Amino acid sequence: MAVTIADVAKHAGVSRSTVSYVLSGNRSISAETIARVEASIEALQFRPHAGARSIRTGRTGVIAMALPLVHGPHNQVQMPYVWAALTAAQEAGLKLLMLTDDDGATAIRDTVGSAMVDGVMVMEVQHRDPRPKLLRSLKCPAVLVGTPANPHGLPYVDFDFVACGRTCAEHLLERGHTHVGFLGQPAETYRRGLAYAEHARDGALAALAEEGASGTWTACEPTSGGVVDALTDLVTRDPGLTGLIVYNERALPLVLDRLAGLGRGDVDVVAICPDDAADRLARPVTSVSLPVEELARTAVQRLAGVINGEAQPSVTMLAPILKVR
Repeated sequence: MAVTIADVAKHAGVSRSTVSYVLSGNRSISAETIARVEASIEALQFRPHAGARSIRTGRTGVIAMALPLVHGPHNQVQMPYVWAALTAAQEAGLKLLMLTDDDGATAIRDTVGSAMVDGVMVMEVQHRDPRPKLLRSLKCPAVLVGTPANPHGLPYVDFDFVACGRTCAEHLLERGHTHVGFLGQPAETYRRGLAYAEHARDGALAALAEEGASGTWTACEPTSGGVVDALTDLVTRDPGLTGLIVYNERALPLVLDRLAGLGRGDVDVVAICPDDAADRLARPVTSVSLPVEELARTAVQRLAGVINGEAQPSVTMLAPILKVR
């Protein structure tokens, strides 16, 4: 049978309200009484429920990661972020609670309302995301991993996807390409309004337009059929295409195989992907690396700082680095 506050009170020879006050710190209790209650808690191995205040810190030591998990191939792209955040949280002495519900707002409201966590890290940020406004109203420490149209005063950490798209386009322009395609994320990503996908695409197309170059884009499912359809769409709309930006890690190997099969190995490809994904390719591809571990680690550090009441930058933007292969 689980040990209760009543058991602790009886063991310590105090009232249940006194034990509650010691746990919450809401009232001044003598040092002698606190010592007796703490000794009883230790002796009985009493563990307060997640919503109870820690005796000394007034915290749970738990942070939440709000990340709606997507079933299918995209899920494998999400996992490195989860592991990186988990590792960073452990190093900071924190536990990580995953909120994977599709309705992220409801999950956040329930979790924060029951005092289960000290703060929330919001992933998969949408351009018009309802979660920042909710967290602001709940007065919950939070950090956004992504750049919404309105962060509602919450600090956010992001990789500069606009600059990333521009960097890829400028590289191809410098190499003399004036007809460039952008092969992006699956269509569902754009339907959901995920900011990172829109920002990378818009940055690339804007850079091309500024130089009077042709820029054509399409979404792409990371399957053989999806790649065939996407490349056919791009080439049909721009038969002169000689440069290609690929921001779809799962589709990238299939894109290279399809281009080789079409005898279009001359198409200059630049990828946006983690370094290990680029290194596994049979054909060397210039890329802008996605700094997964640094992004997750920085977000956890910023959230820990907010929880501790330390001033944090309102914006932390990681710069893109082009790796020519």
